[in-house]
Amino acid sequence: MQSSYKIIKGDSIDEEGTQNIVTVFKKHSPPKRRHKNKDSSPSRNNYDSLLHTMMEKAAEDRKKIILRANDEAEEIKKKAYDAASKKGYEEGRKKGRDAGFKSAYDEGYVKNVKKAEAEGEDIRNKASAVLKNAVDEKKRYLTEKEEEIKKFIVNAVESVLKDEVRNKDSLNKMVFDALSQVKNSKTFIIKSRGKYCGEFKKQVDMWKEQLPFRGDIFVISDESLKDGSVVIERDRGKIILSVDIAMKKLREIFDSTSN
Repeated sequence: MQSSYKIIKGDSIDEEGTQNIVTVFKKHSPPKRRHKNKDSSPSRNNYDSLLHTMMEKAAEDRKKIILRANDEAEEIKKKAYDAASKKGYEEGRKKGRDAGFKSAYDEGYVKNVKKAEAEGEDIRNKASAVLKNAVDEKKRYLTEKEEEIKKFIVNAVESVLKDEVRNKDSLNKMVFDALSQVKNSKTFIIKSRGKYCGEFKKQVDMWKEQLPFRGDIFVISDESLKDGSVVIERDRGKIILSVDIAMKKLREIFDSTSN
């Protein structure tokens, strides 16, 4: 007796990826034989034994095929699941990474840049305010201290001038400059305190050579004059060189600028 079986696949795979194994078993009747002997019991017994053995083998093969098919189906299902999981993981990771990067960029970089810009603007505003306050404070200070500053300048200049007139060379130069500016005078009379007159007399001959006139220069001591003061008399008027006069002029200049 012949037996045959086949495994039907393809459409038998369900949507979940599991393969259903369908086994079709066909039993073929053995061809009829003509026996010479009516008594055929031994042959029939052998036939039955063979048939039983074949059926057991077929059942065993069927079981193995089913088990192997189930194993293959599980393997296919596992691979499909792993592939789908990997693909889903990669896509999810990429989307998550992209989303995370964008989120980090938006929350980190953009936020910090905007924060830095705001802080920078605030710092600039504060710096401008500090500068403006400093300028205003300077103006206020100068306004309040204007008179005091003027007095300080005048006192400083006066101190310098007094030091200068104590220097013989400086006082000689002041007299020479005054003489050089005077024209149309035949006589000069120089008056000052005695301590300066000796030096003036030494300079007379040199002054005559350097000045553009042909007159006389006389030096007279006058202790009534203040220290550092010189009076130069000429044909038409006189010139007074004095620290007090210079300081008076300086004060007038300061007063005119404050009005």
